[in-house]
Amino acid sequence: MSYTFSRRDFMKYTALTAVAVASAGMFTGCGENPNQPTAVFNNADASVTFGGTSGGFLGIGASHDKHTLLVDGTSYNGTTLTCAFAHTPVTEGTSSASKYYRIRVDTEDGTKYYVGGDESGTVKVKALYEASPIEIGKNSTLPFKNTVTVTGLDTMGATAVYIQYFPRHNALNNDTDSYSDVFATWNITSLFNL
Repeated sequence: MSYTFSRRDFMKYTALTAVAVASAGMFTGCGENPNQPTAVFNNADASVTFGGTSGGFLGIGASHDKHTLLVDGTSYNGTTLTCAFAHTPVTEGTSSASKYYRIRVDTEDGTKYYVGGDESGTVKVKALYEASPIEIGKNSTLPFKNTVTVTGLDTMGATAVYIQYFPRHNALNNDTDSYSDVFATWNITSLFNL
């Protein structure tokens, strides 16, 4: 007895295989989001890079778009948090000004956010940075340094502390196209006695 593998059978089994492969991702997980890289800072430089390619859909990716939280210059002395960064931007429109940084403090009661450049509260997040070496319309592989200083931070009852960097808030020349879901996060809890 022989079985002829018809075109219809081939299509049916091909579709079944495609569904099985696609479903496998649901059970194994997808890994880290390339638009939200994370790193843990624990007595060693902690680097993140954004996924994608330069000039791609988001225009901020590429393997050499690197933002590193440096051990040398990063500290917390009980009143002031200082985070030293080396940043290699990949495209125009990325910045390291104060408003591109946010402090996140997780507590048992919820999460508190402190945004850079907001001078109305008791917590101040300020960034001092060198001029970016990037030229308009060109990629850069030259890093520049910036320092984020946070004063007035209350970590009483905190379970974790993070610093977040948003490389760009909007698309170039389109203020309504927000990139609020593209950010890097460093877990800096090791700097605090929590």
